Amino acid sequence: MATFTGQVASFVALKSAIETTLAGRGWTLANGILSKGVAFVQLTATATELRLQTGTGQSGAALTGACPQSVKLLSFTNAPIQWPAVHVLHVFDVPDEIYCVLRYNVDRHQHLNWGVSSMPQIGGTGLWCSGSFRGDVDGTRAGVKSYIDTNAGTQLGAAPYDGFGLGFFFASIAGTYHSSFIHCGLEGAPAWRTSVGGNTGDLLGVSHKAGLLHALPSQFNQATVLLPIDVLLARQAQGQTIVATLAHARYCRLDHLDLNAPLIYGPERWMAYPLHALHPIQRNGVGWPIGGQHTGTFGIALREVAP
Repeated sequence: MATFTGQVASFVALKSAIETTLAGRGWTLANGILSKGVAFVQLTATATELRLQTGTGQSGAALTGACPQSVKLLSFTNAPIQWPAVHVLHVFDVPDEIYCVLRYNVDRHQHLNWGVSSMPQIGGTGLWCSGSFRGDVDGTRAGVKSYIDTNAGTQLGAAPYDGFGLGFFFASIAGTYHSSFIHCGLEGAPAWRTSVGGNTGDLLGVSHKAGLLHALPSQFNQATVLLPIDVLLARQAQGQTIVATLAHARYCRLDHLDLNAPLIYGPERWMAYPLHALHPIQRNGVGWPIGGQHTGTFGIALREVAP
């Protein structure tokens, strides 16, 4: 594992930084496609976005078995990125997981991630990807905001009707532009699971963690607990199966944290980031239809040093 930090002046420069770093860490870069084992990913940069497309294979400069949806980082009209920006790249190989954090405009964050599930017997390749935005979100719309569905504490997650999907499988059943996908063979032939809902074969979002995330931080000592990111798939007869558990990322709440300092848990060290931007007062975010340019105190911790 390794963590790389740098400053970039554009999405084109960020794409180059990611590709160069991974090419030196065991990934193959050929015809614009990064590959390692069963993971095949393609980055495309423009002046306003960095797009990630995943697939199950490669033919020349084209992905094969491509996910029907892409994910991306986006400079959107109502809060454009002011370059230069800082990027942090967390690179892991047991299992392969890549986490890219872009910090810009002082306190804003966007995320672009992919990895391979280590969960056995799920079919498919287990390749997953997530990003702050789904590829078909139009950044020129005035309503590009973060909408978080809390539903009295029993439901939780991003409800991206036209804005942030937030990634990290932090999804509510509400909304349409979710931005976390996985290639899985349960409940049918191996395919990309891109829908969030209650139907058989759908992803189930983060509501199974709602009670725990709403109970944090500890009222006893304000401690921050890191919660596993489990990716659930709806099965027949109202069953559920975990199809991935992200090895090097955790959900957390950011109340009382110094985001410039690592979280130390024995021999482990983690860095915490907002899902987009921290707001300690509106700590549960803002729901539809108002939304906000922040994500309350919901955050992500990424591993820096393992035991």
